[in-house]
Amino acid sequence: MALVAVYKLGTLATPIIGFLLLILGIGFLFNAINISDERKRNYYGIFSGIFLWGLLGEIMEHSGILEMASWNMWPLLGLVTFVTVLVGIKRYLPSGLMFAGGTFNAIWLLHFIMINQFELMGRTSWITYPSCIIFLLLAVFAGFRMTKAKNVSENMAYALALLLTAWTVLEYTWGWRLLPGPWMLHF
Repeated sequence: MALVAVYKLGTLATPIIGFLLLILGIGFLFNAINISDERKRNYYGIFSGIFLWGLLGEIMEHSGILEMASWNMWPLLGLVTFVTVLVGIKRYLPSGLMFAGGTFNAIWLLHFIMINQFELMGRTSWITYPSCIIFLLLAVFAGFRMTKAKNVSENMAYALALLLTAWTVLEYTWGWRLLPGPWMLHF
C-alpha cells in the first residue's frame, strides 16, 4: 500500500524506492543466511521476499518493465513454484533462505491467480467467488495448523500462509469494490 503513495510522488520516486527495495531485499537475504537465531533468520527471509516482490512484482510491473502477473509468465511461475516446493520438502536450503524464496513465490502465485481471474474473466466472474472462499478456507486452515506447530519455523510458515491467504481475500474484496482499495485513498 505504501507503493501507491510512492507512485503518486512522481516518476523519480519510483526508481529510487525500487533501488532501495533491491538493497533491502539483498541485505535481508544475506541476514537470512548468516544469522544464527532461527526466528530472526526467518523474519529476515520473509522481509527479503516481500522487498524483492515489491521491486519485481510491483514497481517493475507498474513501470511497464516486467509483467509478473501476465498470463505469459505461467511457465516461469510453474517452474519456480515446483523448485520452491521441491527444495522446501527436501530441506536443501536453510530456513531463512526458504522463507525468502517461499514468500516471494507465494505472493507471486496468489497475485497471479487473482489478477488473471479479474483480467481474463472479469471482476465479477462466478469463478472469483469460489476462489475467494478457497483462500479464506486456506487462511483458516493455516491459522489452525499454526496453533499446532511443533517448532518455530513451522509456526512461522503457517502464520505467513495465514497472512498471505487472508491478504488475498482482502484483495478480492477490493477487486469487487466492496472495500476501498489503497489506490482509492487520497494521500
